Amino acid sequence: MSNQKAPATATPDLVASWQKPAEISNSVSGNEISIIVGLLTLLCLVVFHKFIFGSLVYLFNDIGGDTLNFYYPSYVNISEMLRESGVPGWSFEQGLGQNVFPFSLSDPTTYLLYLLGSDSLPFGLVWVEIFKIIFSGLLFFLFLKKLRLDTQAAYLGGLLYAFSGFMIVGGSWYVFSTLGLYAALTLLSFEMLYSENKWWLFPISVALIAAYNFVSLYTASLFLLLYVIFRLLAEEEINIKKLASLLLHLLLLGALGVLLSAVLSIPNLLQMIDSPRVSGSASLTNELAALPMLEPGDRNYLATLLMRTFSSDLLGNGGAFKGWRNYLEAPMSYCGLISLILVPQIFLFLKKRQQIVFGIFIGLFIFAEIFPWFRMGFWLFQGDYFRDFSLYVSIIVILFAVLALDRMIKGRKANLWALAATLVTLLLLLYFPYDLNLQSESGSITQLRSAIDHGLQAQIALFLVLLTATLSLLSFDQYKKYAQLCLLAIALIELASFSYGTVNQRDVLTAADMQHKIGYSDHSNEAVAFIKQQDPGFFRIEKNYGGYNDSKVQHYFGSSSYHNFNKLNYINFLSACGILNPQNESETKWVDGVKNSPLLQALTGVRYLLFKGDWRSYAILTDTYTEIGHFEDVAVLKSRYALPMGVAYDTYMVQSDFDRLDDNRKQIALLKAIVIPDRLAADFSTMNRMSEINLTIDGYSAHEMAMDTDKLKANSLHVNSFSNNAIDGVINTRIKQLVFFSFPYDVGWVAKVNGQEANILKVDSGLSAVLVDAGNNAISLQYSPPFLAKGLYLTMLGLFIFGAMIFGLRAVQAKPA
Repeated sequence: MSNQKAPATATPDLVASWQKPAEISNSVSGNEISIIVGLLTLLCLVVFHKFIFGSLVYLFNDIGGDTLNFYYPSYVNISEMLRESGVPGWSFEQGLGQNVFPFSLSDPTTYLLYLLGSDSLPFGLVWVEIFKIIFSGLLFFLFLKKLRLDTQAAYLGGLLYAFSGFMIVGGSWYVFSTLGLYAALTLLSFEMLYSENKWWLFPISVALIAAYNFVSLYTASLFLLLYVIFRLLAEEEINIKKLASLLLHLLLLGALGVLLSAVLSIPNLLQMIDSPRVSGSASLTNELAALPMLEPGDRNYLATLLMRTFSSDLLGNGGAFKGWRNYLEAPMSYCGLISLILVPQIFLFLKKRQQIVFGIFIGLFIFAEIFPWFRMGFWLFQGDYFRDFSLYVSIIVILFAVLALDRMIKGRKANLWALAATLVTLLLLLYFPYDLNLQSESGSITQLRSAIDHGLQAQIALFLVLLTATLSLLSFDQYKKYAQLCLLAIALIELASFSYGTVNQRDVLTAADMQHKIGYSDHSNEAVAFIKQQDPGFFRIEKNYGGYNDSKVQHYFGSSSYHNFNKLNYINFLSACGILNPQNESETKWVDGVKNSPLLQALTGVRYLLFKGDWRSYAILTDTYTEIGHFEDVAVLKSRYALPMGVAYDTYMVQSDFDRLDDNRKQIALLKAIVIPDRLAADFSTMNRMSEINLTIDGYSAHEMAMDTDKLKANSLHVNSFSNNAIDGVINTRIKQLVFFSFPYDVGWVAKVNGQEANILKVDSGLSAVLVDAGNNAISLQYSPPFLAKGLYLTMLGLFIFGAMIFGLRAVQAKPA
């Protein structure tokens, strides 16, 4: 088989089209948009039809349980708060209470879900994902057209991007597909700025990413910087002045984008900073940064990296995944088999200098994948995962592949020997009898031969052969048109088949599950309704079953919380009481709260316990609770000791004395005294000071607990009105003393005592209290998310600048020459 080459004069340079020759247009017709949207929609119908027509719900019970345990409860919580108060603020349905405004409105694609309301919300989840897939594919198509690529190549690029592993696997965790959408928008906006001098879209794309997540803004900025350098070097020798000017423009427009996003992005950033993973001791930064720089990943890691390049599911699907880490944290590097075949071809079409530029650009990312220290450095050593990194690798691979295809369509002949060599290499990598074991995140060991899905392996081999054969036909003019159509058809079938398995062959909820008395729909709902009918006051409920965020869906106040950025003061309180290890990242994310501590339950107002099983077989429960109702398998128990919201202490303990106690005596101490910083002791001369010698050593009886809690109940706040963001009540105190509130200290809370603003103090290692004088005191607590007002002013300033720039530019353009 010969490889015919066209004369040099008939073959334009690979990147000549980037230099805007007159004969190549980057305009897009309405028909082209209709075609790419139609193709994307067709694939979505094939992949998601069970979800679209309602037999399945886009909620996962497997490793993707975050959808069910975190995102769905959060969406319900925000949806309800928007209806109740207009703007999400403090929610007592998360932990002991937390500001939920950060990240609540940061993703505009979720607004549809909030409009649907909590009942219909689960069935809208798939539509949001379909929207992101279609629009990310469309935006990536438009980006490729701005590079003046052939429309057929751009179609393929848009499809490969929209149905890449990052978009489909990551999309089953919802938020990652949002980043994919914004990344495509950012690339398009940069090309509009660079090649057409149209700047307006770039700050909008930056604003969306900044509001989404500041960490992703950093990773996107780093990738864009590398792409800009690559883009300039691919055209010509580096021009420092031109590069500096372009980067300055991007920096200024990016700053405008951050300003536009301030009302959302800055509260998000503040919450990230005020979390155990940043300000606390659970950060992994030092541990990961200390790893050897030039140590490659082990065989388990490298085998997973290779296999996931062929397909997201080659090593198993969802919870059955058997590779490095887990189904999400492992590399999501699949972006179409045709990309693997085409990437080597691009280097055969390049001049030597361009080969170096292209090689360095893709080589940097491949090197960082093989040597994990550099990949983790990309994340500032915040975690050992791929996530965004997989997206940027996929972008490079798809871009290089469609650049090669573009040149083939425009007249360059494929190197058939290279095609054949690439096919053989890929088949060898796919079928090589690797003699190694894979270890999953759970520690289970599986032989690679057993871990591989051999049926899928055979499909991959077939697709590789078909794609290679079809690409070879592009070198023959008489077959070229048919080869292009066949290539697109094969890619469509591959993407549909692989993506269908990724989302359908998983443990997902069915529509019937939503109706049965299981999960969030179980008999807890009747129990909660019964309690609220009996008790109109403030109280918390715990359960001996269920998930960490049940309270958000079943609408009660608890103490557990699963959240990436739990309130640092809440974690500090639990840590001080020996409930969790603040240096363990998992424990600071999956927080049981006080459900395993009867003493802390009393302190924090847990008045009811929902119990499945024989609660009377537990002596500690019979000493603490009384059954007041039963709903099928759920017993409703009421505490005899739970404190109300707002109790006045006449005794304090300084932090240094408290820290010397063992965990059991610490919890006893909190029912006898309020713990204050040592430096404030002089301010509470009217109160009694307790030291460790005053605490019982031999145990803490139910009688003593009753005496301590009865004393506090006798001097409690009479609550006149209560909501998530406002508490009003009155209390009568005989001396100047502290009124304790069992929610985490937060600067967003403002207190007024008898109409005068009063300081809220951090007590008990992270909770809240207000100092009041002797006599009757009217206490008012109001919450406003920190920096919300200032962020809104900055956003309005950004909008003013943005508008002034647009109208100013129009005025200049309209001025006669």
